[in-house]
Amino acid sequence: MKQVLFVVFMGMAFSLNAQDSSKVTQKKRPIDKVKIWKDGKMYDADDINVVCVYDNFESMARLYYELRDSVGTIVANGNLPIVGKDYEDYSEKPNHPDRAVLLTMKYLNIQTRAARQAIQQKAAAAKVSTN
Repeated sequence: MKQVLFVVFMGMAFSLNAQDSSKVTQKKRPIDKVKIWKDGKMYDADDINVVCVYDNFESMARLYYELRDSVGTIVANGNLPIVGKDYEDYSEKPNHPDRAVLLTMKYLNIQTRAARQAIQQKAAAAKVSTN
């Protein structure tokens, strides 16, 4: 009986301490559409999800990213190492999830929709003022 109770108790303790992957918070951000070729089809990725999967708290972090289309299909994914000056900025400044998304977008040369619209508006205003 003691063995059965011990096994049940250990099972409960393990399940309480195990990480639930559904509760891992991803930082999502809408992005300017990016054309992705995957499995013989062209996709328009318009959302990026970023999760920090490793951080040694000294000199390096690894970010996992997913680019998704409008229906939520993952069209591209990968890992990015963050080292050097970028890691110092990432680790020293607040709001790590936002910083991780911004670094990933910088490395992938992707813009947010809002940034793209601001650039287009600025260009249109400059064009109107020169005419």
